Amino acid sequence: MHFCHPALQFPRLADCLAEKLLTLSTETVGTQLAQILMEYLKNNWVDTPASKLAITPATNMVSDLQLDSFQVMEFMLEVEDHYDVAIDLESLSNIQTILDLAGVVIAAHHD
Repeated sequence: MHFCHPALQFPRLADCLAEKLLTLSTETVGTQLAQILMEYLKNNWVDTPASKLAITPATNMVSDLQLDSFQVMEFMLEVEDHYDVAIDLESLSNIQTILDLAGVVIAAHHD
């Protein structure tokens, strides 16, 4: 069933996001996440070197950006809110790059 079909007068935003996310590639979601992370850093951690770096899907959040565990967890909350997903702690341990995170976000919508 397509929740975002134009014939539906008031589709639920979460359903539309979920349906759209299932059709996107990992690379596309990675690019979106890189944008979200850049905005997050500019808005919340403006005085850190990471807030001034170019971020791509291949960026490693810890080694390239030197984000601490608090910053990573806070960003994960942003991602969960944006995509209306829950990222389990077990998956977090396998995430290093933005592209890794994109795969986890897409997988969370399949569950």
